Amino acid sequence: MPTYSSKWVGVVCAVGLLVMGTAAGQQPEWHGFEEALTVADSTGRFVMVAVHAPWCGWCHKMESDVYSSAGVRRCVSESFVATRLNRDDTDTRYRYRGRRRTPRALAAAFQADGVPATVLLSPEGEYLLHLSGFVEAEALRVLLAYVSTHAYRDQSYDAFRADPAGCRSQSAGPR
Repeated sequence: MPTYSSKWVGVVCAVGLLVMGTAAGQQPEWHGFEEALTVADSTGRFVMVAVHAPWCGWCHKMESDVYSSAGVRRCVSESFVATRLNRDDTDTRYRYRGRRRTPRALAAAFQADGVPATVLLSPEGEYLLHLSGFVEAEALRVLLAYVSTHAYRDQSYDAFRADPAGCRSQSAGPR
């Protein structure tokens, strides 16, 4: 027969596993493309565009391992509005900078020829930069910090990466 203390240990362990499982699988708040541009413009936040394709294994890995990481989620929620574009979609049309374009045409305009790709736009929707291919969570977090702190305006990425500020990593402790 279990003792009173062993019951509590079991409850605490079960709750801990549930919380860890939930936190690990959480995603940023994803918005539709046009909505993301509107929200970014009205709030002054940057836009992070995840360019993907349904068949792409690395895209699924970006979603499960990178966009869901605590450091990336924190940085996105502080300074970005997140949206996704299915690069293979040739039917949907979004209004961007006065023109209606398919997700494929938008990906091409953002120089995201392959998938996965991560595109960063200014709060006004202007293209800033993109990353092609799979990127580890910490590398993406540092790049998001580089943009969100406006360091991209006057500092090279390599200089910033040596001593990144903003969007602190998980190990940095409380802000």
